[in-house]
Amino acid sequence: MYAVIETGGKQVRVQAGDIIQVEKLTGDVGAAVVFDKVLFISNPSEATSEVMLGQPYISNAKVEAEILAQGRGEKITIIKMKRRKQYRRTQGHRQEQTQLLVTSLTDGGSKSATISAADKKVKLAKFFTNLKPKGPASQTKTLGSRKKMLVAKKAAVKAGTAKAKPAATKTAASKSASKKA
Repeated sequence: MYAVIETGGKQVRVQAGDIIQVEKLTGDVGAAVVFDKVLFISNPSEATSEVMLGQPYISNAKVEAEILAQGRGEKITIIKMKRRKQYRRTQGHRQEQTQLLVTSLTDGGSKSATISAADKKVKLAKFFTNLKPKGPASQTKTLGSRKKMLVAKKAAVKAGTAKAKPAATKTAASKSASKKA
């Protein structure tokens, strides 16, 4: 059994046990989400297929899912350029997204499809997210060793525990002597 739902202005085909990625939804990881904007449900079988079309939505039909991850997707680079006019603009964008595990489908009547606890455990064991969290806390964890050293040095300077720079050792007389030589 599968359904087509509407979320974030897009239509997504889902089955029980699918892991899907949609535009950001409110909620924490592990929270349950219910989609009631179901456009289409199909229950294929060997003999006949049952199809339900909504106008625009199927009444009492719903899809339940669990939030697996929240974060931002891959960076998209937007470049604008006009040749021979010295006009160049570069901009980046990372869309916030949510990854979901579809746990059950209900057609509003007697038919429904759910994922078993064992299948859910297997799906979660194989699950890996490419979404990166947003914010400065996540950036400090992924900094390189050079950047970490610079951040630590700035913090030490603010705290007043940094070592003072050594004074210049050459005098004016020695400088002029080295210039003459």
